Amino acid sequence: MNRIVVLLTMCLLSSPAFGQSVGYPPSFDDARAETYKTIDDVEMKVWIFDPPDHQASDSRPAIVFFFGGGWTTGNPAQFERHCRYLASQGMVAMTADYRVRSRHGTLADKSLEDAESAIRWVRDNAKRLGIDPNRVAAGGGSAGGHLAACLGVVAPLSQPATEPASKQTSSVPNALALFNPALLLAPFEEIRLGQNEDGVDKFADIATRTGVPPERISPIHHIRSGLPPTVIFHGEADTTVPFETAKRYTELATQAGNRCELASYPHATHGFFNYGRGGEPGEFYPLTVSRMHTFLQSLGYLQNPPAIALPKSSNVHYRSHFDFSRHAFENNKKGTVAFIGGSITEMDGYRVMVQADLQARFPETEFTFINAGISSTCSTTGAFRLAEDVLAAKPDLLFIEFAVNDDQDAAHAERECIRGMEGILRHARTALPQLDMVVTHFVNPPMLQKLQNGETPTSSGAHERVAAHYGVASIDLAREVAERITAGSLTWEAYGGTHPKDPGNRLAADMIKDLFDATWSSPIADHPRSKSHRSARQIDKNSYAKGKMLPPAAAKLDNGWVVHQPDWASLPGSKRARFSDMQLLCSTEVGSQCTLEFNGTGIGLFVLAGPDAGAVEYSIDRGEPRTLDLYHHYSKGLHYPRTVMLNADLEPGKHQIEIRVAKTKNESSQGNAIRILKFAVNQ
Repeated sequence: MNRIVVLLTMCLLSSPAFGQSVGYPPSFDDARAETYKTIDDVEMKVWIFDPPDHQASDSRPAIVFFFGGGWTTGNPAQFERHCRYLASQGMVAMTADYRVRSRHGTLADKSLEDAESAIRWVRDNAKRLGIDPNRVAAGGGSAGGHLAACLGVVAPLSQPATEPASKQTSSVPNALALFNPALLLAPFEEIRLGQNEDGVDKFADIATRTGVPPERISPIHHIRSGLPPTVIFHGEADTTVPFETAKRYTELATQAGNRCELASYPHATHGFFNYGRGGEPGEFYPLTVSRMHTFLQSLGYLQNPPAIALPKSSNVHYRSHFDFSRHAFENNKKGTVAFIGGSITEMDGYRVMVQADLQARFPETEFTFINAGISSTCSTTGAFRLAEDVLAAKPDLLFIEFAVNDDQDAAHAERECIRGMEGILRHARTALPQLDMVVTHFVNPPMLQKLQNGETPTSSGAHERVAAHYGVASIDLAREVAERITAGSLTWEAYGGTHPKDPGNRLAADMIKDLFDATWSSPIADHPRSKSHRSARQIDKNSYAKGKMLPPAAAKLDNGWVVHQPDWASLPGSKRARFSDMQLLCSTEVGSQCTLEFNGTGIGLFVLAGPDAGAVEYSIDRGEPRTLDLYHHYSKGLHYPRTVMLNADLEPGKHQIEIRVAKTKNESSQGNAIRILKFAVNQ
């Protein structure tokens, strides 16, 4: 494949013609074309979309869009829909043509010179056009995003010769809206772009297309203070313009004192924002336009909240059928539905709403609903108790919720989030291949802040990765809430906080309802699909996919240890009622020891850690002793349930662990108590 074909293939992804035929030059019934520049007898035009009530005497904000296409191809029609929307909201919106290699034999430097000319022309004609010359924004996608970024960051390539420099019209926009822009054209730090389809390093390839040294028009190389306020929209799965480049640009621009916002979209690839990408209007077009609107509104360019309807299912990821549960509910008239998670599941919130929705959808079905939520517990605990608390009942449908607790309670790193969630999904797939499942990501304030900063929270991001890998449907409620708050259609107070109020729980239940509306929209056959849900290779070989809980009685006890029901009334701190009557393995005597023989690759303790929680000293297979503090930051007033993994990376086979009450303890603890609910073993 020659280089031109490679460029066309790569860059058409951000073209308006993705999946459809668009003529060049474009023709719009509701826009007028004006020539902003003539060069070598070639007229460069801009198509102007005026607001409905616009008059020449107005002083409206304006925006000029530049299409993508690798400076080689592309069409001004790419931003037709964006222009119409912004014009409907009161801005003068324009989409500009510029010279490209396939039509004019030019390189990127000439494309940038044309973009500079377009902004100058708008300002020079502002009074006639009814535009405020001090509120002129620029936008663009891919290579067009690069041009818009250069306008705000890079010193101009062209200088009009008709006036002295002191009187020349500025080509620097007052704001930037960039869609998967090319921000790095030359080596910078340790960032790599990879290779093109010919196996040529992309930096070397780009150098043949710029017309000037690539650093000269590489925006990231020119970051400084005083840049125009900027919003960047970028897909995290973009391989054409790697997401890392946008993330690093945002970090550096912010550190330099500029306003630079990054809106990231997991699993989105290059050109994701285009209207009609994946069907009209496209999954991401409304989301990115709404966010762009909010950004422009914050600058005073728009007055009202976004007027674009967000897609009902933008954060509902379908991935698999739900034939098996539907067959049980609709044909067998019986169904078992389980919910596993933390306090958001245990409380009467989204769970009871989903239960009511299912009963209303299948009024003749006799349902058994299982509430396997345990407050404060994370996906690690969930993976080890899954067999006993859920799978033993052989449910037809399972809902899973652990993102908040993996974040704020367990403070898990990505590895533990993956090991816990994969432990649940893989174990369930193995034990019950026909089990239908849904993973829901709820949200807390730190997760919300990350999402609004253009980042993905560790817990929900890891859980989403596992769900996608195993083809399990998911509800990214966290992202939905962040997007609605950003768009001005929801507030955190209305949502209800970490433990949502009715509106927040209703939003989660409605997204699940949307999932079932889509997957159960057609008549069901007499028998469900014979093909079970797909499995997949294991992401982490030591994820807790064979987790189980062993009772305290499995241990061999020496003096100082006892299995009993603690005298809770005599102990400091509160407790949850579910643990009041349970038999726990307990010791408060420093140096006392118990022993457990087990078979597997991982061993942990499911404990209650209260105000007097001590530290556990342990050795596996008579190895070097190690100590782990059981006291948790929530232990001060509560006997807090938590699973601590002592070793999750053992060689498969039989092992022996010796557990002792350590002499050392947390300085905030009132004692040395160890209270073990169960042993967590990954077989």
